[in-house]
Amino acid sequence: MPLTPEQIDQVVELVYATAEVLGQEIRPAAAVLIAEDLCGYPFDEIRRALARCRAELHSKLTLAAIIERLPSANAHLTGNEAWARALHSTDEQETVVWTQEISRAFGVAKPVLDGGDKIGARMAFLAAYEREIEAAKTQGRQPEWQVSLGHDPQRREIVLNDAVSAGQLPAPKVAQLLPPPDKPLTEEGKRQRKQVVTQLRDLINQRGDKQAQQRREARELEEARRRELLEQAGAPLAAMGGR
Repeated sequence: MPLTPEQIDQVVELVYATAEVLGQEIRPAAAVLIAEDLCGYPFDEIRRALARCRAELHSKLTLAAIIERLPSANAHLTGNEAWARALHSTDEQETVVWTQEISRAFGVAKPVLDGGDKIGARMAFLAAYEREIEAAKTQGRQPEWQVSLGHDPQRREIVLNDAVSAGQLPAPKVAQLLPPPDKPLTEEGKRQRKQVVTQLRDLINQRGDKQAQQRREARELEEARRRELLEQAGAPLAAMGGR
């Protein structure tokens, strides 16, 4: 949330004090402008960033030096990370979690990529993304993560859970995008499942019994046919022996 007027006054005083520690004179108007440019960031982060400036800087205090030390200002992905994330958006099976800055930069690079020039597309993307991030930092905008759902349900679950672990998406929002977990079976459901399993087992057994019966009948027919052939072959021999 934006800084309160009282917090802005405290930031102005901290900027004065930090500049003085660094041996720098700063005009009131410049200190007020720096405080206004920082008003979109959490007060505690600003206070800690100015403390780091006092400990780490060996040159003049600048707005860029302060922003560089604000965790919220550096929550955006690096250019290469953003490019890899953007490339996933070309696969309809993939779920992509990205920001408006990544999406707009990829909009600049996509025509080049569609033309078959992947290297040129990456260069165009990195240049556009750098401009987007600079504007976001200047305006104090933190990443607003958005989801583009892909068709692969397994990849969707993996990507969204990773985004929750990285703090990019809240768990309740992800829960709405994933299918509900399987509910435990009630006693009635267990009874119905057992009944279905029993019916399937009986059907299989009946089918097996029928096939066994058919095999027995086939063997009996074969045996009867064999005896019949033997009897037919034995009759002429008996007649010849009686002569």
